[in-house]
Amino acid sequence: MPAQVPPGPDNPLGTHALRLSIGSVLIHGTNKPWGTGRRVSHGCIRLYPEDIPELYQLVSKGTKVIILRQPVKLGLKNDRIFLEVHRGENVDYYQEAMKLIKVRKQLSRIDKRKLSRVLREKSGIPEDISR
Repeated sequence: MPAQVPPGPDNPLGTHALRLSIGSVLIHGTNKPWGTGRRVSHGCIRLYPEDIPELYQLVSKGTKVIILRQPVKLGLKNDRIFLEVHRGENVDYYQEAMKLIKVRKQLSRIDKRKLSRVLREKSGIPEDISR
C-alpha cells in the first residue's frame, strides 16, 4: 500500500480507517465487501462499509484492541448455528468445532453432514450447520 490513498470509490480502505499500534495494521472499511473476513488484505482487518463508520464513532484514541487468531468460529443468529473455518497450521478442526459446539450446548441442533462439509471445505465463510 502506498503511504497515502486518495479519497474516492476506488479507495481500498473505504470511508474510514483506524490505525493500530502495529503501524502497518489498520481496521478499515473497503470498496470490495466480498473480501471482508477473508485473507485478501495486507494484514489489515476489513469491516463492511456500513459498519466501519459506527465503529469509528464508538472508539477513541488509545482504545485497547486484541486480535485473536481463531481458525474455527461458531456463532448463533436468528436461532441458526453458523460455523466458520479457515485453513491454518497444526489445527484439529473437528476437535475445535466440537469444543465450541459443546460449550454453546448446540450439539443436538447441528446437522452432521453440514458440519463435515464445512470442516472439509474450510472456505472461511460462516456456514449454517443447523438441522
